[in-house]
Amino acid sequence: MPRAFDRQHGHARLGGLSRVFHCNHYNAYLQMAVLLSEDVEGCDPEALLSAAMVPLIRALRDEGYSREELLEEFSFCGFGKLRALLNEQWVTPSSHYGQAALMHGKKRQSCYFTQGFLTGMTDLRYRENQCKQQGAPVDWFKPEGELAKPPAAYLINPAPFTQAPPRFGFDGCQTFKTKVDEDAIIQAVAALPLYGKSDKDDTGLIDAFGVVLTNHFADYYNRISYTSYHAMLKGGMPERHTRDVFVQGGHICAFNTFGGIMSSPEWYQLIAPLCESDADWIHGMVAVINALGWGVWRVEKIAPGKELVIRIYNSYEGIGYRMMYPACKEKNISFLNLGAVQGLAHLLWKIDIRERPTLDHDFYANTFNNPAGSFSIQQTHAIAAGDEYDRIVARHGGDG
Repeated sequence: MPRAFDRQHGHARLGGLSRVFHCNHYNAYLQMAVLLSEDVEGCDPEALLSAAMVPLIRALRDEGYSREELLEEFSFCGFGKLRALLNEQWVTPSSHYGQAALMHGKKRQSCYFTQGFLTGMTDLRYRENQCKQQGAPVDWFKPEGELAKPPAAYLINPAPFTQAPPRFGFDGCQTFKTKVDEDAIIQAVAALPLYGKSDKDDTGLIDAFGVVLTNHFADYYNRISYTSYHAMLKGGMPERHTRDVFVQGGHICAFNTFGGIMSSPEWYQLIAPLCESDADWIHGMVAVINALGWGVWRVEKIAPGKELVIRIYNSYEGIGYRMMYPACKEKNISFLNLGAVQGLAHLLWKIDIRERPTLDHDFYANTFNNPAGSFSIQQTHAIAAGDEYDRIVARHGGDG
């Protein structure tokens, strides 16, 4: 089985790389957002979506991972099942990316991540020749020759981790105390079987909370997001519009993953009995988030129906940005967290997740994502800009 997680600073590291839980909806949306750059001069998003995985898999090989262990980890982390054919050909009879895709105008291949995983594992260039999204029974990958020059490693700076304060343990904290036991919730979530299995009759997928999860590579998300974002700006796309494209992914994630968790039997067995107020529901969900490897969320302020302020210590976006780039000037740069904080406010005060609505596409489009009654969002502090933490403010109304 894959090695055990090293859990510290709000990160879950496996093989020296940070892993984060995200759902099929976020993965599909983010891939589509990256593909939107295909008409921008100098961008090759299909190549990026594959190449971004290669240095990470090679880093695992440098840590001593064998091919067998990499294949086990592919399934353990929820990406599906990889099966070898002759001549270094591979198929995925079950595949996270093969069945979780959003298309921009046409059916197209969807398993760029898997191409990169295979390239990093074998040092061969791969192409997806058959794809479930185009009607094939399996996703089929064939080698196109040796990898002439591996993509350069992009994690070039040390991770600027900090020690997060305890709940309510920092100056200026203006929020409600709660009976919600964060440590107990983190331990309970960590004990759930949130992993895929790779035995003969298993799928290697993680079905939980009404979504299909992956325990993904945080640095892969950061690489494809920030590379595309910078390229889009350089290509002349407006900054606000470009940022909103990526923030929307976090909003979709909150709706599906947070909403699914807060509607699940596990939530109603473990957490809901402790919740007597809006603040309790916020603290309960924040405790779950702190088990997902995203960093350490701390609630700074709750004004029910009006304002939610969240600090995020060691956010995987901020840490990942600083590992790839020098400190930036832009503050509104933690796209996933911006959308997620906005989505958390929307789950309580734009809709009411306690009424347990059906969380489908129509409900998202007509209600959750409807501009009426929305919360604006602003990031006032950013690890990417050299601050100690990310700080995100969601307020009812406004233009953000």
